[in-house]
Amino acid sequence: MSVKPAVLIFGAGINQLELIREARSLGLTSIAIDPQGNPPGKPEADFFYQVGGYDYELTREIAARHKVSGIVTGQTEKPLRLMARLAAELGFIFNSPEVTDRCIDKWLMKEAFRARGVACAEGILVRQGEAVPSGLPSKIPFPLIIKPRDAYSSRGVYRCSSTDDLNAHIAESRSFSSNGDVLLEEFIDGREYSVEAVTYKGVTTIIQFTEKFITPYPNTVETAHLQPAGLSIPEKESITSLVKSALEALGIKNSASHTEVIMTRSGPRVIETGARLGGDFISSYLTKSSTGVSLDRAAIQIALGQEPDTDETLRKFSMIKYVELPAGKTVKDVMPCDDIRKLPGVVFLHIFLSPGDRTEAVTHSALRPACVIVESDNREDLLHKATEYSMLLSDKIILT
Repeated sequence: MSVKPAVLIFGAGINQLELIREARSLGLTSIAIDPQGNPPGKPEADFFYQVGGYDYELTREIAARHKVSGIVTGQTEKPLRLMARLAAELGFIFNSPEVTDRCIDKWLMKEAFRARGVACAEGILVRQGEAVPSGLPSKIPFPLIIKPRDAYSSRGVYRCSSTDDLNAHIAESRSFSSNGDVLLEEFIDGREYSVEAVTYKGVTTIIQFTEKFITPYPNTVETAHLQPAGLSIPEKESITSLVKSALEALGIKNSASHTEVIMTRSGPRVIETGARLGGDFISSYLTKSSTGVSLDRAAIQIALGQEPDTDETLRKFSMIKYVELPAGKTVKDVMPCDDIRKLPGVVFLHIFLSPGDRTEAVTHSALRPACVIVESDNREDLLHKATEYSMLLSDKIILT
């Protein structure tokens, strides 16, 4: 009897559930590892191990024990450096450690973009212990964006309108950086989008364009994502060209990617590129609902050296909308949501809070309380349903 190929999946949380399920649909043995002892993906995987996020030796031993054929993760940057090291040592298909560093370290990313002439936000690096340069407005005028050098999920990212604003936020921004370094970037005014793509053997296929909605400044946390984005054909073409140039500049050859861009009056500019599946359930549910393409499946296929399935089978509208709640309240109870799940167009919903939790001001993505994903045949109906259903979902969270 033939033995099924095995894939090592980094993470078994809610963001990796569809990865585990797609591995099963491909006829693979799924080996899931996670720092948590009882994540939601544990019962869905063929094998599960609790492994610390930095435990390279145990991860390597598990990969060897199961003779895995590839490694994959989704919607997280935390394990990427360990995965790159493992791939380099054991010969898996993955971004090299050098490419991985460029895709996590926002300063190295910016240097790569500049070297290849990729239109991006101008910026300067302020290292730990260094003072903000004098004469800053002449270098990066206000308003500007401050961000940690290597954080994620909008942690420590603020729009600053003055020196006082900058001084008020720089310590917090540094606290999210692994080495205390921060970037000061020009603020680019325009419409915000992300681009979901897969690259196989150096050839990139754009799967979908995503329209972003964010909190009021000074924070820049996503409150919703909508697909397909309302872009003209020339705008899509210019963004596609820019994104492909960005991926080439970073050295991405075999990987899913999630690139954030801003469309200005003079054309698109790249903000950041993640050499991974997009977060906020963009890869696991949103893109599949609007295009029929499973980015999770494609990521697994690439990891195994197989040409990914990227043919569009649907043309629908989909949206994820995050619930808004007042800050400083205590969660008394969370009511069942089966009635909302049965409503027309509901794809997925999740409440991140539990009884006893306190609601907080949404200064980064992990503080958003709940979300609902909706699909529809037209944009207007989609927006109506997403708004209505998110309000119904908020009513399920009883606050005191």
